[in-house]
Amino acid sequence: MLQTLRLPLALSLACAMAWLTACSKEPKTETLGAPVARKTLVSGTVDLAETAKAQADPLAVLFVIARNERGQIAAVQKLFPPFQYPVSYSLTETDAMIPGTELSGKLKVTARLDKDGNANPAQPGDVLGRSDREWVAIGDKDVKIVLNEPVQP
Repeated sequence: MLQTLRLPLALSLACAMAWLTACSKEPKTETLGAPVARKTLVSGTVDLAETAKAQADPLAVLFVIARNERGQIAAVQKLFPPFQYPVSYSLTETDAMIPGTELSGKLKVTARLDKDGNANPAQPGDVLGRSDREWVAIGDKDVKIVLNEPVQP
């Protein structure tokens, strides 16, 4: 009986370890231990408008989202509180929705201060923001986003 329990348990542990390894966002290292360079897609700051401070939950999670020209989410970064605004962000190729995807073209960058911390669509209590430019190019820096649109019930 004990032998029959060991195999499923060992397989479960092996699957869990494989999943954790695959889902890790740690930078890969070369054989000498030097970090591999990560291509920056876009970077900048997220600020919270004075008009939205009353609705902003101090424990909310911040999502920075880049969509491609077809409207598909290309990359996402999830940042955890506490925040000192403005918050710096840097979307890199490790934040790509599909790892290993070569991203090119223009991106539309938005942010959401999400009260429940889930990546589901925005809900009342969340605060939305858009970049200061409608479209940004891969590699753009100093892209400013202002959270100024509270989601109403």
